[in-house]
Amino acid sequence: MKDKLQVSNSILETIGDTPLVRLKNIFFDSKVEVYGKLESFNPSGSVKARTSYNILQKAMEAGELRKGDTVIESSSGNMAIGLAQACLVMGLKLIVVVDPKLNKLTSQLLETYGTTIEMVTEPLEEGGFLGARLAKVKELLKTTKNSFWSNQYGNLDNPKTHYQTTKEIYEALDGRLDYLFVATSTCGTLMGCADYIKANHPNTKIIAVDAVGSVLFGGEAGTRKIPGHGAGVNSQFLNEDYIHDFVKVNDLECAVGCWELLEKESILVGGSSGAIIKAFQKYEHQMEEGSRCAFILSDGGSRYLDTIFNQEWLLNNIPGAYDALTPVGGWKIKPSSEYNVAIVGLGPKGLYGLERLLAHLKSENVQETVNIHLYNNNQYFGAGDVYRMDQPDFLKMNFANTKIDVRSHKQPESINNTGSYVQWLSASTGIDENQLKDKFSSRKMVGEYLSASLEDLISSAPENIKIHRRIQEVINITENEGLLQLETRSESKDKTLVKVHNVLLTTGHAGNRSEVSENKGNSSNIDFVYPVEKKLAGIQSNSIVAIKGMGLTFIDAALALTEGRGGRFNGDGENMQYLPLGNEPAIIYPYSRSGALMIPRVGEMPKVPKLRFFTSEKLNNIRKNFAHKFDFSEELLLLIRQEFTYRYYKLAFRNLDENLKETLGFSEMLEEIEIFHKKYPSEKRFSFEELQSPFLNSETTNTEDVAKILEETISMVSFGVKSPLLAAISAWHDISPIFNELYSFGGLTARSHQIFDHQYAPFFNRISYGPPLENMYKVLALIKAVILDFSFAKSPEVKELQYGKFELSNFSSEADNTSIVDYHIDARIPKMKIPSQSSLLFRNLFGENKMQLFQNTDETGNYETGGLDLTKEGHPINIDGKCIDNITIYGTPTEGVTFDNDTLSRNRNDFSSIWAKNVIHHFKKNISNSNNIK
Repeated sequence: MKDKLQVSNSILETIGDTPLVRLKNIFFDSKVEVYGKLESFNPSGSVKARTSYNILQKAMEAGELRKGDTVIESSSGNMAIGLAQACLVMGLKLIVVVDPKLNKLTSQLLETYGTTIEMVTEPLEEGGFLGARLAKVKELLKTTKNSFWSNQYGNLDNPKTHYQTTKEIYEALDGRLDYLFVATSTCGTLMGCADYIKANHPNTKIIAVDAVGSVLFGGEAGTRKIPGHGAGVNSQFLNEDYIHDFVKVNDLECAVGCWELLEKESILVGGSSGAIIKAFQKYEHQMEEGSRCAFILSDGGSRYLDTIFNQEWLLNNIPGAYDALTPVGGWKIKPSSEYNVAIVGLGPKGLYGLERLLAHLKSENVQETVNIHLYNNNQYFGAGDVYRMDQPDFLKMNFANTKIDVRSHKQPESINNTGSYVQWLSASTGIDENQLKDKFSSRKMVGEYLSASLEDLISSAPENIKIHRRIQEVINITENEGLLQLETRSESKDKTLVKVHNVLLTTGHAGNRSEVSENKGNSSNIDFVYPVEKKLAGIQSNSIVAIKGMGLTFIDAALALTEGRGGRFNGDGENMQYLPLGNEPAIIYPYSRSGALMIPRVGEMPKVPKLRFFTSEKLNNIRKNFAHKFDFSEELLLLIRQEFTYRYYKLAFRNLDENLKETLGFSEMLEEIEIFHKKYPSEKRFSFEELQSPFLNSETTNTEDVAKILEETISMVSFGVKSPLLAAISAWHDISPIFNELYSFGGLTARSHQIFDHQYAPFFNRISYGPPLENMYKVLALIKAVILDFSFAKSPEVKELQYGKFELSNFSSEADNTSIVDYHIDARIPKMKIPSQSSLLFRNLFGENKMQLFQNTDETGNYETGGLDLTKEGHPINIDGKCIDNITIYGTPTEGVTFDNDTLSRNRNDFSSIWAKNVIHHFKKNISNSNNIK
């Protein structure tokens, strides 16, 4: 409270010294201090009171403007009112050029002040309504005597005004401010704040809040329903070098921000301030904990009572408003018909679904409003958990760069302009595409690409397609009035309900398994490693750690506990050495069922002949009829072995200038192979059994055994295009698409389906989807550094002890071996296993009989994979045997019913394309029904 009330000589002297309010309730769980500068306390109700008075005062002091002259300005509202009040006090006339977005209350207020209003009704092709308004201003200046253009878009007294605005914030905060969020328009306020900060507090970061459809920070001009921020023409003030970053916010997000601030803080603001609220929520994760942040809240909301705070206007003008916000006191009216779609899980598969849907909507020239609701558990939309951008750089891809592409090569053509990963990476780094194709990137970098592709898709979407991002977990789907109602939980609200016509579920791995312990409170048992820096942070240095699983996740965990803790790898290839820092565990014991490590990958694979044995002709000879189920062990495995052997020796022969003829039968081929080995006795023989189980004849393993096989494998793989081992493995890459067709939807006999899933699927995954060669050199270096110890690598007995530790044991005829470990990590990829190990969403759907388990049943037995019963279009089947055709499952949740749902694959089990077509069908049917009702 001020000690004494100040007496002002005019209303204009009350401009400035607006309140700064701590926003505690709306951001109650934020790690950042947030303050709002309430510019609505200026006498004309907005920050433009400052700008208007300063421009007019400086013009009169310079003799450019005299009492009785006419001021002309283009404005969407606030500047007009600020000028109207100032002109009335200063004895000036005012003409304001506006467009149809001017709200009724502002128009009435201007008329009350005696302002002349000139309205333009048609936008310019280039420049939109703002361009049309400026053209009208220039016309009026020529025809109006003694006229002056206040020119908020180019008058330097505009930004200079806000030296004082910014100074007031620093004085109130004792000079400490880390971030300042300012909405854009003319960019006068923005650049005035930026100029002051650069001169006085250069460490403060300015975040510009722009509108979707604004051209200020690039992109094409688009229609905006909420005025007050953004612009259709470039700013004469903007200097991006002064701006740390910018965030674009759409009309819906502006409205949601306004209502959230009202509900939580009882502060009524206009659209640009609502935009700042949502921009902060988008950007908050990039801010350091304990940072201090301020918003310039440019105006109050009383002038928006007939727009942003009018329920009918919201429903008629802001698509998705009914589902995205709840007015204080609740909705009093219902929305008109719109089509709503949801994608639950916005990793790569969800991104692919969005890409196909947008392509179909554009191809079909859909003109009606379609709302697409994107649900993800965190802010990493597009990337998902696997490729989230906060991961360390040493977590590498097992896909060569050239194989990564968000775009589908199916029709209709993709609207994505980002291009393939290699094209994007080349543009981002300046490195030639040819040098990048066969390299392996970090998952973090691929996440950047996926995220950039999502933003490109959203910005390329037609104007009538409204996309809403929701950081929420969907926990149930129910039916309500013929629609699917999505029940969610999030940090900010326990439950929100959104109704949609169609859903794509791409939720990734359904649950995390921990077979060692049911005690969820045991911090020494880690059942899932991602994000590695957070999940493994509690593991103490010099401790003893066991890791279950020896696949990609094991490598990630091992590197996180070594390289991620400051250790360094020096040298290349076989000469690589690990230099510990002292923060590592003393010993890491990896183990698995087979005790075998993955086969590493190289970028450029050998050139191989087409399949010879696992062919349609051979399969048709086996198939007795179209209803025939294949027995994997008895009918398919032999052909796979033959294909591996053929590929291996075809290249082994070629390397020594020999020729293994394609026309030979397999028995004749084996005879040629024997002759080959007699001629070249030092050449490595190929054994499918040895590849499958390197320690098949050993009861236990030791580090020396594993290191020896690893060195041999690395040596064979490092031949690259001349590696017979890689040629053999490549057979599975070509076989698996054909095999998927045989496997899917119970195509194998029940008994052999079970055998394949438990014995052979892990093997094919181990040899075909291994890490880049560089990471296996790192594993070898960690073995040499005596950090990785494989004494228990093959199927040890694991016991949890009472005091939170674990015991690993190997008992064999050769030796007994036991060790006590401090931490146990489950580094296996969790598989679908409903209902016991799955997300709350699938547990609810299963528990309410909306979905049922897939069962492969025949004369050989009954096998439950743990997956959902699905149609061949990816629709779940409920307990009554009814297909739910407005829900589609895609990606990992289909495993066990389909085979090989690799995260980045665009072609395998592509239910996204089926779903997009299905949405178009449902949409047309829904629109037709709506029209018939009308």
